[in-house]
Amino acid sequence: MTTYCVEPLSTARPELEELLPAHWQEIARDRENPKFHLKPDWNSYHSLEAAGQFFMMVCRVDGRMVGYLIGFVSPQLHYVDSLAFRADIYFVLPEFRKGRIGIELFRQAEQTLRRRGVDKIYLGTKCREDLDRSKLFERLGYERIEFVFAKVLHD
Repeated sequence: MTTYCVEPLSTARPELEELLPAHWQEIARDRENPKFHLKPDWNSYHSLEAAGQFFMMVCRVDGRMVGYLIGFVSPQLHYVDSLAFRADIYFVLPEFRKGRIGIELFRQAEQTLRRRGVDKIYLGTKCREDLDRSKLFERLGYERIEFVFAKVLHD
C-alpha cells in the first residue's frame, strides 16, 4: 500500500538519514570537495520546524519511506501578504520511480500546502540530463521562471 503524509522531522529523521546518502550520491556535483560533503544542519531544520516553517511530505510503500519532498513555508519577502513554499530537496528511490509515485508525491504536497494557505510553490531541478525534472514539473502545471548559477569560490 502506498501512502502520502506530512510527517514531523522529529519522528521521520532516522529514516530520512538512511535515504539522504543515496540522494546526495546521485545529485551532488562537488562530492570530491570536502567542504561539500553531506552534513545536514539538523539544528536549523528543527528550529524551522518549531517555527512552523518546515514542511515534509513523505511517501511510504508498505510502511517504508521511499520518497520525500522537503521545503519551507514562509511569507515572501517581496509580497508579505503571500505565503510561499520553497522546495529544499525531493527524492524518490530509483526502484520506485516508475509509475505515478513521484507525480502523486507532488500532487499530495500541493493539496496540503493549498489547505495551509500557500499561494505559490517554487521547485528547482538539476540541469544534468538524467536529473532534469523539468518535464515532470511542466506536466504538473509549473512554469520555468529562472535559471540558477553557482560557482565554488574555495576548493
